[in-house]
Amino acid sequence: MKLRKGFVSNSSSSSFLIYGIEIDRDKISEDDIEDKLNNCYIHYVPDDDYIYIGCSWDKVKDDETGRQFKDRIEKEIIDALGNNNCKFGTYERSFFDG
Repeated sequence: MKLRKGFVSNSSSSSFLIYGIEIDRDKISEDDIEDKLNNCYIHYVPDDDYIYIGCSWDKVKDDETGRQFKDRIEKEIIDALGNNNCKFGTYERSFFDG
């Protein structure tokens, strides 16, 4: 399980680019799923109503196609949430946290 609650950087701006889902903070308790995630991170953006669960595109394996990467991430998130009503996509967020 990987839980990312903050970002380390030399400035006060941060960003991420993941394949995964965006979900309303009120609809999920990260405590319920954090132990079920192996390759995915839970991303928090300050003052945002959503959390983002997914995996960075730089984690595509050398012998893996883009479709295989997406399938692997989708399966992990669906298994963790116990629900397959997720809208998957690529999410990019940048924010100033200072």
